Amino acid sequence: MKATLHRAIPPATIPTRLPPLFRPLIDPKRLGVSPVTLAVFPATSAAVVSTGAAWRLLARLSDVPDPLVVVGYNFTQDAVAVLQEARATLFAVSNFWWSDARWQAIRQR
Repeated sequence: MKATLHRAIPPATIPTRLPPLFRPLIDPKRLGVSPVTLAVFPATSAAVVSTGAAWRLLARLSDVPDPLVVVGYNFTQDAVAVLQEARATLFAVSNFWWSDARWQAIRQR
């Protein structure tokens, strides 16, 4: 799964760059006025961001100085830990707190 990236954007423009499902999640005023890098994962309930997807995102952003805002339908607890360690601000529709291993086991049923 791959995120769509928007680099160096003013937080006030974030809602216009999000799918309708994600727009109510974010109050741009709470993010300040400094430019951010926005990463948007797919807006479907099957789009659960795993650690692998989080690492791939961070690898794509190795040289980005702006604060990172990541929006997705859901994140595994392992992906949350990786992204929080990178000081990303996360927004999700749902938080089920499954590990990568548990999510993989569920998908294989």
